[in-house]
Amino acid sequence: MANSSTTGNLPTEALSPGTVLQNRYAVERLLGGGGMGMVYLAHDQRLANRPCAVKEMVDHFIDPQQRIEANEYFAREADTLAQLKHSAIPAITDRFDDHNRHYLVMEYVEGRNLEEELAARGGPLPEGLVIDIARQLCDVLAYLHGCVPPIVYRDMKPSNVMLTPKGRVVLIDFGIARLFKTARKGTMIGTLGFAPPEQYQGAVDPRSDIYSLGATLHYVLTARDPEKFPPFSFPPVRDLRPETSTNLAAAIDAALAYQVEARPQTIQDFRDMLLYGRGIGAAAGAGAPAVSARGGTADLSLPMPEPAETHVAPHHRRRRRKHRLIALAAFSAVMAGAAFGATYVYNNPQLQERLGVKSFIDSLPWKMQERLARAEQHPLDFHRLTLQLSTRSGTPLSAPRASFTNVELSNNRYLQWDAAFANRLAGLKGRNEKVEARFYSPSGLQIASSSTSRFVGPGEQSAEFSGVALMPDLSALSPGNYKVGLYVNDQLAAEQAFTVNRDEAAVAAAAAAVEAERAREEAEQRRQREAAQRLAMLDERKRKPLQLLNIEFLNTTKSGTPLSGPSGSFPASKLLFVDWRVTFENRLFNLDTGQYRVDAAYIAPDGRTLGSVDDIRIVPPSAKTATFSGRVGNSAGGAFLPGQYTVNFYLNGQYVAQKKFRVLADAPRSYSPVLGTAPPAPGGSIDVPTLTTGRIDGLGGASSVPMELRLRPQPNGFLHGELVIHQAGYGATPIQGFIRGDHVEFQVPYGTKTLYFDGRRSADQLSGTFSAIPSGERGTWTTTMTN
Repeated sequence: MANSSTTGNLPTEALSPGTVLQNRYAVERLLGGGGMGMVYLAHDQRLANRPCAVKEMVDHFIDPQQRIEANEYFAREADTLAQLKHSAIPAITDRFDDHNRHYLVMEYVEGRNLEEELAARGGPLPEGLVIDIARQLCDVLAYLHGCVPPIVYRDMKPSNVMLTPKGRVVLIDFGIARLFKTARKGTMIGTLGFAPPEQYQGAVDPRSDIYSLGATLHYVLTARDPEKFPPFSFPPVRDLRPETSTNLAAAIDAALAYQVEARPQTIQDFRDMLLYGRGIGAAAGAGAPAVSARGGTADLSLPMPEPAETHVAPHHRRRRRKHRLIALAAFSAVMAGAAFGATYVYNNPQLQERLGVKSFIDSLPWKMQERLARAEQHPLDFHRLTLQLSTRSGTPLSAPRASFTNVELSNNRYLQWDAAFANRLAGLKGRNEKVEARFYSPSGLQIASSSTSRFVGPGEQSAEFSGVALMPDLSALSPGNYKVGLYVNDQLAAEQAFTVNRDEAAVAAAAAAVEAERAREEAEQRRQREAAQRLAMLDERKRKPLQLLNIEFLNTTKSGTPLSGPSGSFPASKLLFVDWRVTFENRLFNLDTGQYRVDAAYIAPDGRTLGSVDDIRIVPPSAKTATFSGRVGNSAGGAFLPGQYTVNFYLNGQYVAQKKFRVLADAPRSYSPVLGTAPPAPGGSIDVPTLTTGRIDGLGGASSVPMELRLRPQPNGFLHGELVIHQAGYGATPIQGFIRGDHVEFQVPYGTKTLYFDGRRSADQLSGTFSAIPSGERGTWTTTMTN
């Protein structure tokens, strides 16, 4: 296995298996990654060959100031992340840099992320698993939000949540890619579809994580990918998965509120809503300063080395030193004797070579200053320039060439230039050099530029510079000869031509593609408008989801079996239970599901409230109408006295309508006293309205208390009527009972106790016993029929 090594231009390819980093981490294979970096599975050779994850971040910056700021930001944030201790956050164990690549060594998490889990299952995750994942994510977000200052994760999404084979949830990509993105201008933090509205404006707080968590849970629970739909357009959970439990669906819907204030305000509030249903009702800068490099040898001059004499025989070395001394003496004589001769030799390098004094002259301080002054005026000599298509980060997309089509440049828009120079300051001085490439159209108009700066050391005989220029849309420009000029420290160093040719077929295809894209955008805008209109209509109809169509009353049995058709009046003798049926138009037809309660409050003819009956129903979107029903009556049925009854109807507690029905008194028999006819003969059966009067003994310890008994037998054997006892605390009270031949039983409620009467008919008399529950009173009663 070989150690990684990079030289020259910045590499972007993945590390090969077997690469060893820091003489410690052996790379096994690539786990994943993208343009900003890679993640590898490696083994720590110092610690029992333990598996670990190595994250690699590649520095693509061209601007030195951006590079410095990004590196400092990376180091500062990595140190902060290393302090986090939580089971759902991979532990960071090491950090190091190597050839403009930055590495973090982290705990290796085995498993699949939630995106992969969805794909493996071929559909949404089970609700129980979603709740367990949500609980663990709430715990880790509560830990992060509880830090001082709070840490906002900002990139919660299924691909950043790992699920281990044992069900443990772990957050990955914890802000590392984000750290480098924030160093680049114009890059949004977050992921489309999962980032909340305020995150697009750079204003985030812990409630932004609650939105992203809600979006993640919505996705894994319904399998609806929000990246494929307009932003912030999440349907209620139960629209997509109706069987979802109330707590889970309500918590997710609340977390996805557009306004920050409408969401659960803390992750603990969200967790309580999710697990326990609490609150469901309430839910209906600046970078581092620029650093300039300074040559470490700016104030130094390098001594000229003596020629190597390792392989020269001693007598040759002695002869060479002798000749050099003679030459130096001759040069000194010339310098001392004639100014003209000195100047001639000083300015004639060939003569210096023949005399053997060139090295000596070149090492003179004033000679080096002279050379330095000339080199500083023109430090770099142009050698070579190449152009090639590339990405914005500088990854080549073509081989170097001098000809491009306008379609290529229109589609890719980025040209990478690589320039090589001879360093005239080599051996003299190191300093910062800036090289700028300026691109010109055939008419001489500057259309693009790109610059880069770096420190060129005194030991570099040559220097290479590279940059990426964003070209304009050349599809509208004429083909022809374009030009790129290289400027060293704002001085023109070289010019080079390149051609742009028109690709007619590609231009036509591009135009067709643009038209197709325009049509697609129009269709998408139309779809969004329709969706917005549908949402507006849904919102308006939710305010009044049901429209009253009809109310009807029926005479039914206790179980609801109709005994008559709908009517507004019923005979008292045949009326058992009054059944009401209310029909509404469902204004949420094909739109939404709703749950409703209809209450019917009964009011007797004398104004007393008899009670209310309700009916609760869930109305699905497929139902055009919704019918609610209920009935009222006593256990024996037929508890209604003649007169007009009023029923008030309420929908979810709001008054809807009022409907009346009438109970009709039965027509009197021919022997009724009302018609003035004679009473029935003594001994007649009790099957007609009958009035009896008499006395009751034993009630409240009293004896011989006057009483009246008004009996209204029913065709079905039930007995209705009233009992009047002429004693304080007792009065006219309705009775309920039955008649079987001569046997009579009925009961009468008085306050907190109920009197139970049992009697028999003998001739024109009715008599029997009574008992009171719960007082325990007992006694007898006797009455005489008067009609």
